Amino acid sequence: MEVDVIVVGSGFGGIGMAIEIERRKLGTYVVLERAASLGGTWRDNSYPGAACDVPSSFYSYSFAPSDWSRRYATHDEILAYLEKTAESFAVTSRVRYNETVQTMTWDETSERWQVVTSSGAQFVSRYVVDAIGQLSRPRGAGIQGESNFAGPQFHTAQWDHSLDLAGRRVGLFGTGASAIQVGPAIAETVGSLTVFQRSAPYIMDRHDPMIPNWLRAIHRWLPFVQYPARLKTYVIGEIASVALVGNTKLRAGLKKRWREYRDEVITDENLRALTTPDYVIGCKRVLFSSSWYPMLKKENVALVCAEVDHVDATGIVTKDGAHHDLDVLIWATGFETTSFTGEIVITGRGGVDIHEQWGRRPSAYRGVSVANFPNFFLLYGPNTNLGTNSIIFMLEAQIGYVAGLIRASNDLGGRPRSVDAQVERDFVADIDRRSASSSWTTSCSSWYTVDGVNTNNWPAGTWAYRRLLKDIDIQNYPAIS
Repeated sequence: MEVDVIVVGSGFGGIGMAIEIERRKLGTYVVLERAASLGGTWRDNSYPGAACDVPSSFYSYSFAPSDWSRRYATHDEILAYLEKTAESFAVTSRVRYNETVQTMTWDETSERWQVVTSSGAQFVSRYVVDAIGQLSRPRGAGIQGESNFAGPQFHTAQWDHSLDLAGRRVGLFGTGASAIQVGPAIAETVGSLTVFQRSAPYIMDRHDPMIPNWLRAIHRWLPFVQYPARLKTYVIGEIASVALVGNTKLRAGLKKRWREYRDEVITDENLRALTTPDYVIGCKRVLFSSSWYPMLKKENVALVCAEVDHVDATGIVTKDGAHHDLDVLIWATGFETTSFTGEIVITGRGGVDIHEQWGRRPSAYRGVSVANFPNFFLLYGPNTNLGTNSIIFMLEAQIGYVAGLIRASNDLGGRPRSVDAQVERDFVADIDRRSASSSWTTSCSSWYTVDGVNTNNWPAGTWAYRRLLKDIDIQNYPAIS
């Protein structure tokens, strides 16, 4: 099958890109999706308590507001929104399901991308947009003896909905964004919940009211009335981002707010000590929950901070010699966030492999383009993640930029183009300079960085990124000869 554009992935990035291709009439296209349905991370992460930590009015496409039922939408509602939006903009029929992309190869002779999937299907295109994102590959804990455990075990993104947790002794490994939603959602049901914490998170109170039916009706008929709420969320997020990227006074204010909330809920000094992070606020993701700290006070919940040594058939052994008897193990260990292209083998000009070119430092010009890979674009690529605010806002900027580059290239004769290598290097150097004063490059280790280098986050306000990508700088993409 030959098309003008191949889009890989059908999450918010892939569906948004498909809608923009339709809107701008950029040619024929297909969306390749590895699963049997669309939705990306909101299809995969269906664990109890799964919800967004960005207010719903801002965690949605700007061109497709919705009548959300609560301030922070749950997994089911977000997935339904994405499915409905794809259908209403007539892109659902362009999605090919159960097509796991295995290889993408730039053919020097035809000047086309040759894409092969696990089903054996072959696709050819002028352009490729990789929209698999940063949160699509579950990461293991790397704990010795994991396979020895005799009971059920699974990652939060691979939740076993057939398993009844009632009365079970459950171990929850991790205290990140997924864990703080899962834990409170199952604590009332399980017999006991043992939380294994490697580092304490900063957690802010999360006010999550239901939206009255009368207001939802107004949102359906007059969608624009949500714009002030979007703007308010955006401004608050931008202020927080200033704190994370260098304003120490604002950063101190965030920490004060965290401490006041934590101390109001947790009065026991020992538990306070266990829930006090030992790193600069923002170095790891700041989390939002009104139920995590109260959960830790429950009689059937234990917080274990001793380092895990190994897993055996009946539970987890920590390095202090304690054995924690468990019936079920749940791994809330996050995702492989620095591969950006997953397990796809991507071969560019001269036979260069993208992962070999990157080494331990993935990078892309404006988070979108990689030298030596003509007509190839990433959505939610290196240095486009956020410590605050909505990734949908960032994705819309990237989608508009990619569409603009495709249009400009077509208007100039359609010759294949690749970003200039020096332009990419200069961009990465600027990222490093901006990141030097950020929370992310302090002493803690997080999924934002590799070897202390910021590989994932955008080190400035999102307004600056949006403004930057309005410039369709085709001059930095010379036609290849």
